[in-house]
Amino acid sequence: MEQTLKLILNKLDSLDQKVDALDLEQKRQADLLQQLINTVASTNVKISETNERVDKLEAKVDTLIDDVKEIKNTMATKNDLEYYDRMISEHSREIYKLKNN
Repeated sequence: MEQTLKLILNKLDSLDQKVDALDLEQKRQADLLQQLINTVASTNVKISETNERVDKLEAKVDTLIDDVKEIKNTMATKNDLEYYDRMISEHSREIYKLKNN
């Protein structure tokens, strides 16, 4: 009977050690999970900051696109410059003719 009790006690000690080991592992896993949660939270903050910057850049790009469209609509074309060059030359010749007549 005493031997049976010793076997039972040994088994209980063994089970206690396993439970303690499981408790330690569970705590380690909880710590790792908490680290992961903190990392994800930090990453979310960085993503939010990056999104804000991207939004600001998109607004600036939109403004630049509008500015370029406005410049394209109002700038002189090659044909315009050729026309002005021709007209200036013709007027210069006419002025020269008028002065010399």
